[in-house]
Amino acid sequence: MKQTKILPVLAVVLCLPGVVVRALHMLNGFDIGTGLPAAGDAWVWYFAALLVAAAVVYAVLSIPLRAANNLPFEQLLGTQSVGFRMAAVISGLLLLVGGVGYLYLTMTTGEEDAAGWAKALEIVYAAVTVLCGVCAIGLAKAQSSEMTEQSAKLTLVPLLWSCLHLLVNYRMTCVDPKLASFAFGLVADVILVLAFYNLACLLYGKPHPAWLAFFSAVTTTMAVSDMGGYGLSRLMGVTTPEWSEKMVLRGCLSVAACILLAAELFVLCRDHSTADISE
Repeated sequence: MKQTKILPVLAVVLCLPGVVVRALHMLNGFDIGTGLPAAGDAWVWYFAALLVAAAVVYAVLSIPLRAANNLPFEQLLGTQSVGFRMAAVISGLLLLVGGVGYLYLTMTTGEEDAAGWAKALEIVYAAVTVLCGVCAIGLAKAQSSEMTEQSAKLTLVPLLWSCLHLLVNYRMTCVDPKLASFAFGLVADVILVLAFYNLACLLYGKPHPAWLAFFSAVTTTMAVSDMGGYGLSRLMGVTTPEWSEKMVLRGCLSVAACILLAAELFVLCRDHSTADISE
């Protein structure tokens, strides 16, 4: 299990080259005039290769956690760590503020020919985002003691939010001719759903901590690299392709959720024989 401790560190460290390569992809991979993908761009393959290589390493480092399938939730993720609490609260606050901001953008900006159900979906998404932030903060306290039936439900709202997040992101980008600039973020959102699903499974299904560790690491590296790379490219003066305010905010919300998953990953990959939860 010792090598597994490297997994959360690696998931965070590899975000740095991921951000740089993604920024270079944004810089070289799209036509300046139209924002459409440029023919013959190699950076998209470099970025994809980096993510695939990282995923293979994460898979190998996650395998030893299969031995922890029968450990209770309190031993797997119970912790008194101040660092975990800070990360969970920061994640929760970012989601809460981001949800309010998304609701404001939804109510004050409109899409041409947008159906009423689409706006209603975004309003629901914003509300669930706020609730997800509250649950993330709640997990900071719940995981420091024995989980009850009520506190266990805190893992279900992030799962619901991740599904809505993926649905809204796909609806807003699936017909966009510049889909290539959003594709990596969409894949990260799919893996985000799987990560929160496996978190909930620790309490409501058959536990697979190895899958939780793998998906949490992959989505963290992908989401941070994708959003960070776009931000870095903008600082470098790249103006195309330009994401909408809602798209940027949804990307930031993905990163906020990944802060919680990364914190859970650090707890999950510690030495379980010395768990720091109160007896």
